[in-house]
Amino acid sequence: MSAADGRDVAACADGNCEIAVSGPVTVRFTSPAGPATLSVTEVGPNKVEYTVKSGNGRSQGGASGPGQGCITVLRDHGSSNSCGRVGTMRPAAQPGAVVILMAAGEDGTAILRIVSK
Repeated sequence: MSAADGRDVAACADGNCEIAVSGPVTVRFTSPAGPATLSVTEVGPNKVEYTVKSGNGRSQGGASGPGQGCITVLRDHGSSNSCGRVGTMRPAAQPGAVVILMAAGEDGTAILRIVSK
């Protein structure tokens, strides 16, 4: 899979990026609650697992199977997480939130999209 920002983790610092991830990596960016960290803990063929920490909140996501992934929405006072079939489209920005889409790929590369505007 290819991504607009390639594998450049630094492209995510402003809360907007699309990168390819093929192994454990830590991504730092700004969320409504301040500095946030997304830690990808496992990536494999059609599999992805990650943890997001923002402010005092923590959210975990994981999915396995063709076309599977997770969407995490970070807000100033909490987060929501949904895993299952996800498209590879860019998630829509939401006012006062950062939207994270992590889509597992057949080739063992996941696509991470972070959208804040």
